[in-house]
Amino acid sequence: MVHETPDRIKVLWFLPTHGDSRYLGTSEGGRAVDLPYLTQVAQAADTLGYYGVLLPTGRSCEDSWVIASAL
Repeated sequence: MVHETPDRIKVLWFLPTHGDSRYLGTSEGGRAVDLPYLTQVAQAADTLGYYGVLLPTGRSCEDSWVIASAL
């Protein structure tokens, strides 16, 4: 009988293209988002072993293609 080892869990992180704050729905404790900050978040996710990062998409998120290609 052959036992296959299951793949590791693939955990993704999220790039906060519309702002990053400690509390949902408020800018309290927030941080402005720019390309150097998003680069820092993406590199941290890579260094920590995350499988990848998610970018928001939808009607109000036209910048996802630009952000993805810039990173």
